[in-house]
Amino acid sequence: MSDAALLVIVFGSVIVGIWLSYKLFMRGDTDKERVAKHLPKDFKPEWGVRHGDTYVGYEPKTDRLALVDYPHGTVVRPADVHSIEASDESILGIVHRWLVVTVPRKPGQFRVWFGLRAAERNAVMEKLKALCGR
Repeated sequence: MSDAALLVIVFGSVIVGIWLSYKLFMRGDTDKERVAKHLPKDFKPEWGVRHGDTYVGYEPKTDRLALVDYPHGTVVRPADVHSIEASDESILGIVHRWLVVTVPRKPGQFRVWFGLRAAERNAVMEKLKALCGR
């Protein structure tokens, strides 16, 4: 057997193994599925932002704001939001951007992650502040 054929067999086996382990062990535990577990079944947002296992979305028809900061999630009216703040966290010199939304329900603060994107976080923050009358 040639070296090229052996290389294809080894790497093909590794790829199939990774795919199989993902299918067997990650069922119901992907970021998208984590967020979906905390949203009402009839929730149809006009807009929403999901990064990782955090989410914020608004449904104007029923005036509902959904917030998910896994493992917590809640649905509130925009008028019930106490505060909306930007937060930055530096880890090894890399700055992660967060949007912190404070509501009257436990755990009280929901953090939505925006990775390194300050402009997107600021745009969503302005949209939320206008929506909540802040």
